[in-house]
Amino acid sequence: MSTRSPTALRGKFLAAVVLPLAVCSAGRAVAAEPRIACAPDNPNLKAYLEMTDRMFIPRDASVAAEFYAPQFVSHNQDSGGGDSTTLTPARFKEVYEMSKRTYGERGFRNDLIICGGDYVVARVTMTSKMTGPMGGQAPTGKTAVTSATDTYRFKDGKVVERWGNNDGVSMLQQLGLQLPPVRAAGSAPAATAPRPPSPQR
Repeated sequence: MSTRSPTALRGKFLAAVVLPLAVCSAGRAVAAEPRIACAPDNPNLKAYLEMTDRMFIPRDASVAAEFYAPQFVSHNQDSGGGDSTTLTPARFKEVYEMSKRTYGERGFRNDLIICGGDYVVARVTMTSKMTGPMGGQAPTGKTAVTSATDTYRFKDGKVVERWGNNDGVSMLQQLGLQLPPVRAAGSAPAATAPRPPSPQR
């Protein structure tokens, strides 16, 4: 039979339970700051962070031309755009107007940013409250928290190419919307099929 004193047992309990909880709590406290694997003076990192603050968070299309080339290529299959689509910064006006109509409240947070050559890869978390209609379905008032990963290729300080993946299925489920039916390749989506409105962040 063990002869350990209550004090010793209490000490082991604190070490095994309380300390890990404290470490986890400390981890949550700093989770809002993104982990960045880039040189501090990387110009593409600086451009991306400025784009986040001035364009993505406020959903301000008026500054899009400062960060995107006059024509850029979007690889965005998760929004039905095919392998590649050539867009202009003017596209963001429509995108953000639709986004604001559907999501009256939206939060945007960078979780992880990695730089390599001309590329910046960002893993982000978005919090979206549905206050307007989507795909003919009425707003539910519910909030969805989803992750996305975006890869940007920069040239002369501006985005010339982008790859994006967003967890649209989880978003629709959290918002309480029905998933759109599976459709044949090349066919148009149903007019009432709900789809997250923003192919760009």
